[in-house]
Parts: sequence; C-alpha cells; structure tokens
Amino acid sequence: PCRKDGAMSEENENSRSTAMGGDGAGDHENGDHGSSNNNSVEWATYPLPPPLVKILQASCGDGGVSETQASISIDGKQQPTVERENPNDAVQCLVDNSISAIDLLYFATPSRIRQDQECFGHRSCLRVVANEEDQTLTITDFGVGMTRADVINCLGIGRTVSARTDRGNSGSSDGSSPEESDDDESETEESDAEGDEASDDDGSGTEDDGDNDESDGADESATKRNGKKSAALASSAAATLFAKKATLGGFYAALCSLGTAVKVGTKSKFDDYYEFQVGRFKSDEINLSNAKNTTSTAEQGPSQSFDHFILKRPLPEGSVLSVETGFDKLESVRGDSGTMVCIQVRDDLVGTLLNYKWLHDTFEKILETTHTSVVLGNSEQAADLIDATRREQERRDAIMQTMDEEEVLDVGDSEGRSTPCSQLFSLASLALRPLSTLGQDQSEQRHHLDSLYSSMKERAKYIPLRLSLNERKMLRLMEAAMTCCDYTSEVDGTVFKSQLRRQHKQMHLITSVFRGLVTACDYEAGRRLAADKESISRYQTFLQEMMEFARRHKIRNPEKMRTEYGKLIYLLQDAVQNAEHLELNVIRPIESVYRYLEERDGLGVLEDSQIEIATEEILAERKTRAKIDSEIRRKERAVQQIKKKYRNSNLSSEDIHLCLYSICDNNSFLNSNRVPIDKVIDFLKTNFHPDEIEEGYSLAIVSGESGARLSHSHERQYYFALQSLTLWRDIIDDMFRLWAMGESDLLNQSISYSLQDTGQGMQRVQQSPQTYKAMQKILIRVQAKVKHWVGSSVIHLGDHNVPNALSFIDKYTQVPRILGPIVTCIENAEKLCEEDDGIRAFIDHGFGGIKKVQKDILYDFFTAAFDGSGADNFYDAGSCIDGRLTSAWNWCSQLPEKPFYPVFQLTGFIGFDGEFK
Repeated sequence: PCRKDGAMSEENENSRSTAMGGDGAGDHENGDHGSSNNNSVEWATYPLPPPLVKILQASCGDGGVSETQASISIDGKQQPTVERENPNDAVQCLVDNSISAIDLLYFATPSRIRQDQECFGHRSCLRVVANEEDQTLTITDFGVGMTRADVINCLGIGRTVSARTDRGNSGSSDGSSPEESDDDESETEESDAEGDEASDDDGSGTEDDGDNDESDGADESATKRNGKKSAALASSAAATLFAKKATLGGFYAALCSLGTAVKVGTKSKFDDYYEFQVGRFKSDEINLSNAKNTTSTAEQGPSQSFDHFILKRPLPEGSVLSVETGFDKLESVRGDSGTMVCIQVRDDLVGTLLNYKWLHDTFEKILETTHTSVVLGNSEQAADLIDATRREQERRDAIMQTMDEEEVLDVGDSEGRSTPCSQLFSLASLALRPLSTLGQDQSEQRHHLDSLYSSMKERAKYIPLRLSLNERKMLRLMEAAMTCCDYTSEVDGTVFKSQLRRQHKQMHLITSVFRGLVTACDYEAGRRLAADKESISRYQTFLQEMMEFARRHKIRNPEKMRTEYGKLIYLLQDAVQNAEHLELNVIRPIESVYRYLEERDGLGVLEDSQIEIATEEILAERKTRAKIDSEIRRKERAVQQIKKKYRNSNLSSEDIHLCLYSICDNNSFLNSNRVPIDKVIDFLKTNFHPDEIEEGYSLAIVSGESGARLSHSHERQYYFALQSLTLWRDIIDDMFRLWAMGESDLLNQSISYSLQDTGQGMQRVQQSPQTYKAMQKILIRVQAKVKHWVGSSVIHLGDHNVPNALSFIDKYTQVPRILGPIVTCIENAEKLCEEDDGIRAFIDHGFGGIKKVQKDILYDFFTAAFDGSGADNFYDAGSCIDGRLTSAWNWCSQLPEKPFYPVFQLTGFIGFDGEFK
C-alpha cells in the first residue's frame, strides 16, 4: 500500500501499489508498482505462473542444471533435471519472433515505402551484438513492436502458458516427454480459447461436451495411468523438467537454454517504450551494490527473482526514441517501433554465443531462406545503421508527399493480395501525418479514413429492408413461437450422457418448431407432416422466409426480441450444424436495400446527389416550426425526384420509397444511439482537460484503490476514456455491418462451437473470424484518430470473456443504455432546479449546487467506469477492448451506492436495462 502522494514506507516496499502511467493489460493487470515523485513510472512487478517459476529457477537459477545431470542441494535433496533446446534451436526461436514482427510491419506498409531500400531496407535487418564484458547477447528487430499489454499478456504469459506448462511437465515425472503425453493431455479440457494464438506448437486438448457413454473405460484407464505416474513420482528422487519450445514457447525456451536473465525493450506505434526483465544481470548486481551505499532500501527498486517479472517505462509518456534521446547504440530501439531482446549468457555458453564467427554462421543458416538480413556488432555496417531511422523518416515524408490515394492503399498480404486490414494500416499512417505535409489534393485523403465505410452504396449492403404488412404478420407468428419455445433450456441447460443424445434432442426440437410453424399457416400440411407423409424439406422456402423476417426485424430493432432472438439464433445454429441430417437449409441472406435494388436494376438510387437529403432524419434540436416544416418539404421533394428519375419496369415508385425510408430508419437508429456517446464525449472535453488538473478533479487512478485494476495519470486517463468512447461510437456507427458479420459467423456450417462453463453459465464458445476482422478494422480506424493509443488492443471474441458473436453484438448494443441515463440526469437535473425551488434547495444543501453535482457525477464516471474493474479475477480485468465495457457495466451496478444516486432518481432513472420484449 502507499499514501495518496505516492510515497511509501520501507516496511511495505515489497507490496507496492502506486500510479503506473502505462496502459492496462487486458489479461494480467495484477502487478505491484513503484513510482517516482513526479508520478511517472519507474517500474512495476508482476507475478509469473508457479509452474514456469519452477522451471526458471531450476534452469536459470545459480547457472541452472545441465540436461545430463542433477545437482545436489545443501540439504541433500536432488534438484530436478532440466531438458533444454540446443543453442542453435534456442537462437532460432528468438529469430523467428523477430522475423514475424518484421513481416507484420512489411505487409502493413504501402508498397512504395517498403520497396524503397533507403526508407525501409534497414527494418528488414536484424542487429546482433555480443558483449563479452557484460556477458550478454542482444538481438534487435525494427518490426511492429509490442504494447505494454502485449508484453504482459505474451511475455508475462498469464493463464495459457501456465496451463500448458503444467500439462507439459505433469507427465514428465515418469520419464516421458511432453510430446509423449498427448493421450493424457487429451483428457484435459481447455477452457481458454485465447490460448490458440499462443499455443501453435503445443499439443491439442479436446473439448468435452458431456459425452460419457463411451468414456467410462477411458476414465478407468486414465485413473490407472495417473496412479502409475503418482507412484513413479513418489519413488523418484528427482523429476525431469522440460524447458522446450513445445512446453514453454520459444521465448522462455530460449531463456532457459541460453541464459540466466533476459531483458526486452519494445516500442509499438501506439504505445510508449517499455522494458521487461526476468532475472538479474551481472551489471544489475554491480549497480545494486553501489546503490546500497548511497540510497535507502525503498529507493533501490524491485528485487529481481524468477517468481515475478519487472516492467519499466524508463522515459516520460510520448518520448521519441532517437540518437538524441540516448538510444545511440546499434542494439537500441529507435523510431516508432521495434523490439530488443538481451540475454545474460550462461557461463558454459560464453565461448559459443559471444563468438562473432559462430553467430555469423548460425544466423546465415537461419536466415538463408528468408528476406531478412543480419548485421553483427563487429561489422563495418553497424555505425551506418545507427543513423538509419532518421534517414527513414526523412525519406518516408518525401515519398508520402508524392503518393496518390491508390498508392497509399496499395498494401497486400503475404501473398500479394490487397486486404482491407492492410489498407486501414496505411490509412492510419496517413491520418497521423501533419496537414502541412500533405498537398491540397492529398489533404482530402485523410477524410477517406472516415468515409471508407460511410458511402451510401457501401452502407446499403448492410441496411435491412423494412418489413411489409404481410411480412409483419408472419413475424408475429415467429415471435409467438420463440416465446413459448424452451429450446436453449432443453439443449444447453441439460446434461446429456453423450453428444449423440444431445444431437438427437436438437433435431427433435428443431423439427417440432418447424412443424409448428407450418401447421399454424396450413393445418392440412401440418397433419401430413405429423403423419410423416411429407418431408419437412418440402417447406424449405417457407421456413427460410420466416427465419429471415425475424432476423431482419431484430437487426432493424436491436431493443426488440431480446430473449426470442437468442433462442432463434441458437436453434438456427444447430439446424445449420445438422443440415445434412435434417436435409434442410433454413438460412438465406438478409434482404438488404442494396440487394433489393440490385435485383431490380436500381443501384443508381444510391449514387444520386439527393440521396442524403431524401434519407435524412428531421430532428427538432431547438429549431423553429417554420425551419422544421422547410426541411420536411425539402426532403419530400428529394424523395419525389429520385422516385421519378429511377423507376422502371422492375422497380416501382413504391419500391424506391420503401428503400429510401429503410435508409432513413437506419439514420434514425444511428442518431438515437450515437447522440448519448457524442454528448458524453462533449461532457469530457468541456469539463476536463488533459494538461490542466482542477483541484479535487484529477482523473488519475491507482491500481488497488477503490477497486481500480489500472494505474493512469490524469492525462493518460483522460485519453483512455476519450478513446474508449470514440471506439464505442465507431462500433455503433458500424453496428449493422458487424451484425451481418456476426450472423455469418454464427450460422457458418464450417465453424463449430463447444459448450463450456465460462463462469457465466454454460455458453456456446465459437470462433468468429469475420466479426473479429471487422472489429480490427474499426479499432485501427479509431487508433488513427486519437492522439495516441492507451491500453491494450486485445479483442476478446470466441473465448470465456466473449463466447461468440451473439454475445459480442449484445454487449455493444448496451452502450446507449449505459450512457443514456447519464446524459438524461446531467441535462434534466438543471431543468428540475429551474422548475422546482424545493429540488434546487435540496441539491444546493446536499451536493453543493447543480454545477458541482454534475461535475461530481462526470468525475466519478470517467474515473470509476474506466478503471479496468468488473471482472472477478485479475486475468479478465484491465484495458482490453472488452474490458472497457465491462468496467462501465461495473460502474452501473454500483450506482445505487453512489452519494449522487438520489439525483438520478429525481430525473426519472429506473434502471440501465430496457424491456426484454
């Protein structure tokens, strides 16, 4: 613990918790922190998983234990034997990571820049420095780099590698290797889908969906095997620990094989420079010895052992890495991105790893099949590379000034194909350029970032068409059927002895619902189906229409059918998975405005110059009656002109009218859902400033205080809240497209789901690649808008946090429900005071006046609703994309405990959640 001024007592130096001005981690924000007097970060410590700690202590502590012998400790007990990678393979693990980072940056860079050798050539070159005096080996790449959250989640590893380490070594006590333990591993259920990214070289665990009929014998065999292992462990004097890539991943396998400590310095384009360290370097021991003679214990920094890692931010926020700021060595990271890995080499490998001839031969062999080169510390090219970053920036600015829009967007994937995500990376770099560096024509290119998905023709592809009268009659039938249906309770809420029984139940309930729909419309047809005289597949077109009506209505009205839609989607999901057995396909594309006009040769409607006027929503906004009437008449004239201009034999005036007002409905949805976000953003900018702190209203938060899981300075918290709100606004703006991608993932026959207990009950966990990519594009677009990105960029989707695309869509449709009551309270409280003297007296006496209570509400929201809280454990808390909304919901749940809650009640507040109908 620490005092609010950041100072700490010596007796509490091992349990530090102060303001760390870095961005929070999405999955591992549970560190102890240390800060300097000016509230900038010096260091923070985070625990490592115990299984990994055991391996690190055995392999790196006191020089480690060789792979061919076991050491004897002081008390006579044998220490475990550690099996490591050989030095060549260990070095290749580090090089592979660097090559991946360079490749990611390469394919996210416009072709003219990456093909310019002077501009981009040095980024495809690894820097390798061997320091015999400090006994260190350093490998540096100028690839994409890592954010602070990436460092914590990837190098701090958290739950995924912890579980993998346990599995890899649990079967090792009987002499078997991790690779030989696949049978045992398949008995273990993997609950963290996020581990897929970190476990490419790991054994695969299988999901258990309750199939127990045929597993009794397997369970018995597993019990016997476990008993044998326990006996082997009890009788064995020493266990074998595997510090291999398959068990720990490449980074920690390299550390255990090559050295006794590691330091990583990394800079990402959207984050500051951070240093990560595990273990103690020899230079640290010398510095620590000198520090003990001149400083107190509390000022010496954290102890460096293997049970935790240290994270430092050595420079102030927003610092530039250059030769002028002290990054003047070959191995130093410079510019906007890069990563340096420095390993304290083991004594027995000094003669090998620090030999430049061995390094030259090794790297030449590793890189012979890649486009990456290497420059060693003793090379003549080393001095020239130090200044390469400055020359790159100058050359890049010159190239960007001459590039047209098509060249800026000319970015391809690893196979040379143009990809939207890569386009957005290049647009992001364009958006961050100063206007002074752009020509008159090029200055307009920055607006392309916002208009890429906002053109009417593009938007119309995801705007559902209004339902006709007959379609609404069928919709009422679908709503009634889903209301009285208990499909999800029967299928997901029941424990089945086998997967086959669950599948049988699914098909029985699906066909029952379908038969019921047919019977409700045609009694005689229902009788034939009940008597098995007809197949349900005969009514495929009818069922497709019924399902499409309901899905289209839900997309157009997210507040409707909240329970019915969930049951419908899960029913359709199972119908798709069992389509072969049902001999039925009930999915058809949503009828969109674009699709409707395309079929009738009317796409010209979407390109008409009057389309914006004809589809705008007329809002009062304190306008005069005459002004409103004038706008209505202008809109009606535009509608009539478009109808007259584009009607044809296939497209009637009524069809055009239907399309125009479907677009208008979409505009109305966007206005009503974006307005609360825009107003809250305006509240933030009006009442707070990043560079000025009003007394009593500092937005700074400290991890561990008032439930916060993050530590931010006032400026950093301001931008963290601002960018989170901006992200939510862009998500709402693109909600219909996200919904289309979400349904496409949910109803994709090739993407199966697994039923898992995620801590929120049994959930269908399913990967959602299209939704994930669409969300990535939005995130990159937002990152290009804001001053600098604060926090993690991790998008939870298809894991225990956000199980599937349905959960994802549902979470973000709640944003207006969260912000709407806050806006209503802030705006209506002042009106109440003007209309009622009693309420004014109550607020003046109890809260210090209307202005003060308004600012108190906003201050509490911008601090407590963006503090990384809300999860029941540290792994799921933090600043990840999903965690930001989780924190806001947590604030909502605590509102009744706030001192200003009576003000919310006075303004008509009854709850954040709407009706479920």
